[in-house]
This record gives sequence, C-alpha cells and structure tokens, in this order.
Amino acid sequence: MITLHQLSAAPDAALTAARSLIADATAADGQDPVSDQALLAVTQGQRELTLFAESPVGERIVAAGIVGDGEVDLVVRPEERGRGVGSAALAALIARADEAAASAERPVQLRAWAHGDNPAAEALLLGAQFVPVRSLFRMALDPALLPHTAPERAATDPALALSRFDAARDAADWVRVNAAAFATHPEQGRITEADFALIREEPWFDPEDLLLLRDNDGSLLGSAWIKTVRDTASGAVESELYAVGVDPASAGRGLGRVLLNAALARMAEHSPRGVTLYVDGDNERAVKLYETAGFTIDSRSRQWARRATDDASARMNA
Repeated sequence: MITLHQLSAAPDAALTAARSLIADATAADGQDPVSDQALLAVTQGQRELTLFAESPVGERIVAAGIVGDGEVDLVVRPEERGRGVGSAALAALIARADEAAASAERPVQLRAWAHGDNPAAEALLLGAQFVPVRSLFRMALDPALLPHTAPERAATDPALALSRFDAARDAADWVRVNAAAFATHPEQGRITEADFALIREEPWFDPEDLLLLRDNDGSLLGSAWIKTVRDTASGAVESELYAVGVDPASAGRGLGRVLLNAALARMAEHSPRGVTLYVDGDNERAVKLYETAGFTIDSRSRQWARRATDDASARMNA
C-alpha cells in the first residue's frame, strides 16, 4: 500500500499549490474536480485543505483534499492515478472528518462529489461506504447558437430594466434576492455578503458579467451571472452560466427566460470557445428551460453520502 505524507505549508502557499493541481486535473479531465464553494470555504478558514506527497519534504504534491461543512473533496494528479494515491488520500481525509465529527454536537453525514462520468472516483467512494444521493448535470451549448444582440434588449417589457452589476449600489440587494431564489440550494443559497465580496476578488469575476433585472420601481427581481475563464496561453474563452436566479415573489412572469436570453447575449460578446452550465438533475423545470435555448446534457456528476457507521450512529443518537 502506498504511503502518503500530509504536508505543512503556509495557507497562501498551500492554496496556490492546490489551485495549480486543480488546474492540471481540469485540463486533463475537462471538468472541475473541486467546486468554487469548497475553495471559497478554504479561503475563509471554514474548511481544511490538506496537501499529500510521497515524501515528507513535499517536492511533488500528488493529491489535495478539502474537509469541512460535512463535505470532502479530493483531487489526484492525473499522472499519479491508478496506483492507490486516491484510496490513501481519501482514507486520511475521512479520518480527519471523523475526528472533527467526534467533537461536534450534531455530527453530519459526510458527502463527496464524483465530478463528470468518472467510474474510478465512484468505485473509490463505493469502497469507502458512500452511496449516491444527488445528481448534477453539466449542459453545453454550441456557441454558434448564441444571440448577437445587446444583453439589455432581452427585457422587452418596458416595465423591466437590465443593468450591469455595481458593487456599491447592488451588492446587498443581490445577496438578499440570491438567498431567496436559491433558498433550497445547498451551496448557492448560502452565499453571504462576505462570501460575495471574496468571490468578486476571483480573477474570473467581471462585474459586466453579472446582469441584474429590476422592476419599474427599482426593486431587484433577479440576476444572471456568467463565469468567463480565459486561457492565458491561447486566449481561448470558456463561458459558464454560473447562476440564474429570480425572486420567488416574482415567479410566473417569465423572468427566468428574460435573464437567460440576456446572459446568452452577454456570452456572445466574449466569442467563447465553449458554453456550459450546471443544474441539479432533479430540477426538471430549469433543465427544460435550458433545453429550449439549445443546451444539451454534456455530462452527469453525482454527490455521494457516506453510510453511517455504528460509531457515528451512536453519536447521532446520544
């Protein structure tokens, strides 16, 4: 069995090393192995980042893991896969999660994602007593189908107005409406003003890519957010429809379609090589909306939950 060492590093250096490894895995797999929310939680000190190497001096990092908030994330360097690195790292991460759960007043069921069609990751989770509990679709759109009109023209109703995000004016409003729109979403609906401020520091964030829809009285009705990533070497652009949210109090007015059309028009301004979005597999209404715009399911990810052990069940029932 392979032996891994957990490395000690300054937080900024560790996060930089993890991001580099994640970028390598994304390039190899065509899929992000770790969510933005997990990395944000590390930045805020809410989750613990661990780097793994086969040498205690850490000359070569072979895997990175994140534990906290009842979740575990793991990414293995592509060329190091298939020889036990993933199994050893996952076991260490689960042990760390169990240590944290032992001191918690209300232990939670540990969850993990297998991103994309990834039989190796799913086999790893099955072997660690995890079972699938949630699906996530990645949908893709042919960039040739993007509309070439001004995003603001998507609001054809004169009572509606689209604008680009302004932090001083819109930040608090956006957080409030986003929380309402995604009240049942385990990640997006939990974004606070502090979280939002940190996200806006990410290199991909562009206030021009966050479109806000307001009523004629100035009240915020919803938003469409685009994540634009540029390859530093080639200059190629990938556009992701990061989130479309409508205040539930304004549901039934077709605002989701208005915001989607505006987002697609904004994407066209970037001339992207690829256009994608992520949506929960059981959100049939949203899936159908995106399909009417030409999106098709590109890949499926699954979230897995760890079966309760006898010890964990005893703690939960204590």
